Formats: sequence, C-alpha cells, structure tokens
Amino acid sequence: MRGKSALLIDGYVDEPACFGVPPYISPYVRYCAGALAANGWETKYVTCDEWRADKERFDDDAAGSEIVLVIMGTTVPGRYRGGSPLTWRELGEIASRKRRGGRLILGGPVRWGYTLRGGGNASADIPEGVDFVARGDIEASLDIYCRTKEWAPDARADYAWLDGERIAVLGSDVVKSHPSYPNVIAEMELSRGCDRVFSTGVSCTYCTEGISWRYEERGAEGALSETAALSAAGVTAYRLGKCANILAWGGSREGIGFRPSPGRLYDLYSGIRSAAKNLSVLHTDNCNPATIARFPHESARCVEIIASFCTEGDGLSLGIENLDPNVRAANRLKVSFEEAMTAVRIINECGGQRPSPRSLPSLLPGLNFLFGLAGETASGLEWNTNFLRELLEKGLSVRRINIRRAMVFPDAALGAELAKYPPRIKDRDYRRWKKWVRSEVDPAMLARVAPDGTILKGVIAEERAGKVMFGRQLGSYPPLVGIVSESIRAGDRVDVAVTERGGRSLTAVRYPFDINAATMAELMALPGIGRARAEFLRSKVPCRSARDVEAALAETDLSEAVSRLMPYFEKFPSY
Repeated sequence: MRGKSALLIDGYVDEPACFGVPPYISPYVRYCAGALAANGWETKYVTCDEWRADKERFDDDAAGSEIVLVIMGTTVPGRYRGGSPLTWRELGEIASRKRRGGRLILGGPVRWGYTLRGGGNASADIPEGVDFVARGDIEASLDIYCRTKEWAPDARADYAWLDGERIAVLGSDVVKSHPSYPNVIAEMELSRGCDRVFSTGVSCTYCTEGISWRYEERGAEGALSETAALSAAGVTAYRLGKCANILAWGGSREGIGFRPSPGRLYDLYSGIRSAAKNLSVLHTDNCNPATIARFPHESARCVEIIASFCTEGDGLSLGIENLDPNVRAANRLKVSFEEAMTAVRIINECGGQRPSPRSLPSLLPGLNFLFGLAGETASGLEWNTNFLRELLEKGLSVRRINIRRAMVFPDAALGAELAKYPPRIKDRDYRRWKKWVRSEVDPAMLARVAPDGTILKGVIAEERAGKVMFGRQLGSYPPLVGIVSESIRAGDRVDVAVTERGGRSLTAVRYPFDINAATMAELMALPGIGRARAEFLRSKVPCRSARDVEAALAETDLSEAVSRLMPYFEKFPSY
C-alpha cells in the first residue's frame, strides 16, 4: 500500500544567487527533504543524471510514491561538467512515464520560466502531466500539501519557519544520497531577494532576484545550525552562495545600499569554522561591486575577514555586466567603470595574499560580463576592453571571467527594454571580443593566480584522456587541471604542482614528484624537460634523497634551472 513517500528528482538549478549542479547540492532540494521529513514522509532522492541512466528503475520508484517532486531551473546560462540540468523535454518525459503513482510537483527557479540558452526568451508553458507548480517557495507549498493535501502555489517561506521548525536541519541527511557524496559542496543560503532593490528601489532589467521586491536575511543561528547538521552528515565543503550580496548580509540599510557590518560577518565566518568539523572548503559567491565602491572602508575590512576564514582559491563574483554608460543606464546596471575598478582593487589589496608561498591567493574577484542587454553597440565593447586592459596594466588579478548572454524571462523588465532599445552588436563582434578575452586576458590572469610550482591540494580526478587525467578541486569555479600521470584513477584525490597553463586550464604533475616512479611522460611534463633530458634523469634513478635529485639535475644542461625545478621534489621521500 502506498504510504507517505516521495521521489525527489534533482533537475539542478543555476540562478544568479544559487548554484546546484554537481558537485553542488542546492538548498532547494535540502529544504524540500526537510519539509517532507518534518511531516513524517520518507524521501528517495535522485539526480536527473541518475534518472537518465536508469529510467525504468525510477518508473517503479515513481509508481510507489505519493509525490514525484522535480526541482529545476536555470536563470543564467552556463556550461557544466559535473552534470546536465534537466531539460523541458525530459520533464515532459518524466510526466508521460509516470503512468502510475501520485502527484507530479514542479518547483525551483523554473517558476520564472524555462530556457537553457542565453540570448533567448524563456518559456512559461508547463508540460502536460505536471499536476502542481510552485510559484512561490516550493518548500512552503510542499509543507502545506503534506499536511492538508491542498496545493498552495503561492505559499512563501520565511526563516522563522525554515530555521525555527528545523526544516533545513532535517533535510541535511539527503546529501548522503548524492552520487558525488562525500565530495559534495553544500550551497548555503543567507538571504532571499535583492538587497539593491530593497535599499534603493532599483533592479537590473535582466535579473529575477528583484522581481518580487522582497528581501529577507537569514539569522546566523539558523545558518550555523544547518552547517553543524551538514557536517554531521559528512559534508566538508561549503559555499555561501545563495545570497545576492555577501557584503549586505548583516549590514544597515541606507538609501545608496547596505552599509556592511564587519562584526556580524566575522561572527558568521568564525561560527561556520567552528560548526563545520573537518572543513576542507569554505568559499563565497556573490558580491555587489557598488557596495565596495560606496562603502570602501567597511567593505575592505569585510574582505579581510572573509579572506582570513575562507580556504584558498576563493572568489567574490562581481556583476560588472557592461561598462558602457549607455547600456548601464538602459538596464539600470550597478557600477560605472571607476566603481568597478575600485571594487577589483580593494579585493586584490585586502584578499589577494597567499596563505603560503605556493598556494592559490585567498580571495580574488571574479568578473561577470553579460551580453544581449538593451542598447548595446559594437563601440560599447571598447569600455569592457579598456577595463580589462587597465587591470592587466595595473597588475590586478581576477580569479576568473564569465561571459554570458542574457536570458529573457516573462516577469523581468529586460523584454520591454529590448523592444525599445534593441542590441546592435553583431554576432561576429561579440565572438571576436570573447576570443580576445579567452586568448589574451585569461592566460595572463591565470599566470598571476597559479604560476609554475603552485600547489593545488585535493584535486579530484574525473576522466582520462591518454596519459593525462583531468580533475578539479572542490570549490567555486575551480580551474580544470590536466595531470600528467598514468597511475591516477578516476575518483582519486591527489595533490599536484602546476607546470604550465592554457587559456583557462592548468597542466600539473603529482606533488611531491617521485623521480624514481615517474614515466617518461611525467618527466617531460616538468618545465624545461624534453625527451633527452628526461632520458638522462631516468638513467640516474634510483635517487635516495632530494640531494641526489639536485645532483642529477645539475649534471644536465639545466643546471641553471635547478632552483626552479627543485620545488617539485620539495618533499622527496627518503629511501
């Protein structure tokens, strides 16, 4: 007999203030699991990638469930390596395959509409067979349905309920069912809505965060209780991502924005450090560059605090979007050229130090550029070009650069503005500019962030291509690393040292480098080592100490580069 059970399908989410594509697990699915648990329901959690791999199996799971709940929605375009978000067609297939079973419920950012591609209009048409759609907060609608069997599509959740009823805590155990577990990153929620809209009454035309004109902050106590529960469930990696602006959290509302509160941010970050046992990653996501430009002193102190508690390689995502003054005015964008430069400079000065000489910098800015906005012209591209050139000339670094095309959602203002001021950038001009960034700017920035010898800890091997194993660290926008090694297997976690860079990726060898076990390919991956030098070094094994390695290197014609190569053997094992 079918009881109080639910099949929860994670179709993945990607929106300006939340990411939920593996290895990330979003608050949406955790809160839904918590709402079900609070009402005594049993939940089976699966990802859409698992569903794709074995549809027949999940047909049986759906048949035995009173609810089939799908969480999905992408409101910013992206390219994904950890998984593929559920498509509209696949949602229709789930609906058509659910020949038996209970209600099919849809929730998440999809409430704003559906599209997977930037530059297009989102569809608001719901596939046939979907019984209920949450137009508000899915966890609140789900809670009401569990208690009353009545659907409340516009129900809203607040933090008094979410944390007071321990919904977030109760949902934490669902992480154990994630296929990437224990190598998952919990996306943590600190606020809902847009602080900019709440404080100034102005919203960017393209954004869905400010549509409801509602802004609410979560108390530190709730976030810390959830962190402790996630830690008890085995999570070691966290990102404070579901928050439109980390510097607004805990701040005071003023007419030009939120004045940051260093004291409250200190309590939050130090509290997370205490609540998260065996913490391996603590990263952050969104930051409004206008907050830094308008409150530079408080912001600088906050950046210092974040940098002191985060793990290396962290980044603050800055919505630069477009620096053309005409585009900024037409789309009500956040910052001018000068304000954006101020924000990048302050983050570099206050967060860009390396915790150790060969680590990644603690905290750097990430830049988001957006195309497809109202009023764009080809000449306006020069503003963005000049900004990036000035960063290079001033020696400022950025963690990464995202270039996207805007998605047009029915309730957002962008559609109406595009009708009045259509963009006039030809596709070839856009592509030429993007190619310039990827070929000229990205490599220069990556060289500053991860020079030769930089040590990356805990890289998770993902897939092999010949003699190279590709992998990434857990973290926010980690660079892809090609590790020259024939012994690493998918799923292994290894420490590596960088040997060279591509446009947006790194090449590395295992660290410390074991010359006695190294293959020719691994030896040749070291800087300046070609085939002849690699063969010579192989003739010198076994080396029983770092001194033996140094002597072998000194005998080659690379004697002048011994100091550059020895760091790869720094912790050479003794025999």
